[in-house]
Amino acid sequence: MTSPASAQVGARRSPGQGSAVRLVVALLLVACTVGWRRGQYFAGSLDPVVVAKGGLSGLALALAFFAAQSGVRRRLGTGSAWMLGLVLGSSILGALVHGTLMASGLVAVRVAVLAAAVFFLLRGTGVREVFSSFALACGSIGLVAAVTGASTLSSGRLQGGIPPLSPNELALLASIVVVYVAWRAVMGDVTLLLAAVGAAGLGIIWFTGSRTALLMLLAALLAMGLHVRRARAGFVAGGLVLAGVGAIVALTTGVLSGFLERNGTGVSTLESRFIAWDAASTWADSTWQLVFGGGLSVKIIEVEGQWWNEQPLDSSWVSLLVQTGVLGLVAAAVWVLWVLRGVLHAPLEYRALFLGLWVFLVGRSFVESGLFDATPAFLAFFALSLLAEGRTRARLREEARPAAAPAPAQRPSDAPAGGAQLPQPVPGAPALPPS
Repeated sequence: MTSPASAQVGARRSPGQGSAVRLVVALLLVACTVGWRRGQYFAGSLDPVVVAKGGLSGLALALAFFAAQSGVRRRLGTGSAWMLGLVLGSSILGALVHGTLMASGLVAVRVAVLAAAVFFLLRGTGVREVFSSFALACGSIGLVAAVTGASTLSSGRLQGGIPPLSPNELALLASIVVVYVAWRAVMGDVTLLLAAVGAAGLGIIWFTGSRTALLMLLAALLAMGLHVRRARAGFVAGGLVLAGVGAIVALTTGVLSGFLERNGTGVSTLESRFIAWDAASTWADSTWQLVFGGGLSVKIIEVEGQWWNEQPLDSSWVSLLVQTGVLGLVAAAVWVLWVLRGVLHAPLEYRALFLGLWVFLVGRSFVESGLFDATPAFLAFFALSLLAEGRTRARLREEARPAAAPAPAQRPSDAPAGGAQLPQPVPGAPALPPS
């Protein structure tokens, strides 16, 4: 039962205002975490792009904080904040000796600001509403980027125009939308509009040529499909028809083989990533760097024996080893497994969504960077981590529990004549025998 105090607090903000603020916060968070410049990494200089992104993330935090204070404050755990603090703290200690304290400190502060914004957003809003806004934000920005970058299809892979997203970034946004649509379908709440949105998301992923995103998305959808309780006939028939048409097109046109055999050049191939990962294993030149890394701003590593001299790490876990050392890597691994444990204990209504996100984000992180950086992947993972905590699960059960049905009204025929009140039984008194 809602207390009068909490009801009074929740009455300060109308549902329409809450939805608008929530969507604005989600748009700001996604907009300030996607790439604004293709192929460039932050090196510590405060240029206009860095300042603008910092301003948007600060605005998102302010809006989320005041929205949480003006509404009902929902229960939320804090263990995820401690785990993130351990990872960020290790990177700061490493940057202190490596000489990247200014750049890495700014990145750490930015990640902390984003985490705080996600925390307050979940503190004042329900799970379904938050993920709906986040999926809408990812879909809107991804759609604009795909439409404005349609001319890049001539190069073989779809890239973003405005903003200039890389193919993998664009595939990430589309995959989050598809996972959300799949969750609605699993819960039997999908509409024709949502189905069309999901199909558009799959099309964007295909044209980006991102094999990692597609493979991890299929694994996530399979994990989510195991939670289907009673599939509707239309849903099953539509899925079978879509799968059949897709198989026929793939086998008769050769697009599947072309997609799987897509050739990259230079540092974009999987083989080149192994070269960077091997260099990362011997990157530290002191025990301090081995334990604490070199800071979150270290995203490029020098390589030897190739016609190129340096390349990006392209793995969240290899990046952690270089940026946060062994301490941060072990802490992040424990964190991810702890989140999985919480996901498996989440209420059934949310378990499909949480498990699908976990499979996609963690599976993708092995060959893509950004799970513990200022990216949309981090936003989704930190939200998932907060909701998977034991202290939050009671709230999830309350949100998933359907509202109690109102007591049936007394029929006129049951009322005594003259409007007299029926006698009420006395607690503890013996029942009267039937007349």
